[in-house]
Amino acid sequence: VRWMRDSCVECPPLTQADINLPAINNDIPPDTSSTAGQRAFTAPEIEVLQSLARRREELDKREQALTAREALLTAAEQEVDRKIAELNKLRGELEALLGKQEKMEEERITSLVKIYENMKPKEAAAIFNTLDMDILLAVVSRMSERKTSPILASMNTERARLLTIKLAEMRKLPGEKQKAPGR
Repeated sequence: VRWMRDSCVECPPLTQADINLPAINNDIPPDTSSTAGQRAFTAPEIEVLQSLARRREELDKREQALTAREALLTAAEQEVDRKIAELNKLRGELEALLGKQEKMEEERITSLVKIYENMKPKEAAAIFNTLDMDILLAVVSRMSERKTSPILASMNTERARLLTIKLAEMRKLPGEKQKAPGR
């Protein structure tokens, strides 16, 4: 019990008046006429009561601190939930924009396919020889084979060979092993 009393330096010790008890004096016997129903406490009992009172104060302070922490955690959780909802909304907007962009890109490629299919093979081949390989693959892969073959025949031989290899690689299944060119 003494360690609890010594650990709380801030708390002033309780007095007889704080506990609302009669004064203890070992020399004077308790007056039973004026303290009817009240009991006199000994010094060790008073120490225990004081220690319990300090312990109750400590527990009340801890409860207040825990309540404050709980309120902070609740507020933080609500803020996190709000941020998650905001991020999900942004994700939806981004996906919608990406979908629109992909659709527009597909429309542009389809337009290019129509243009090149209607050109003379030698004119289309001259342009195909200079196009970036990614764009060329996107266009040629959507063209009909009947329109593509005369253009390939008119293209630079090395460029037509590279295009053919890239087209073949595009059509392979993802799990298939790729063979080295020329084998």
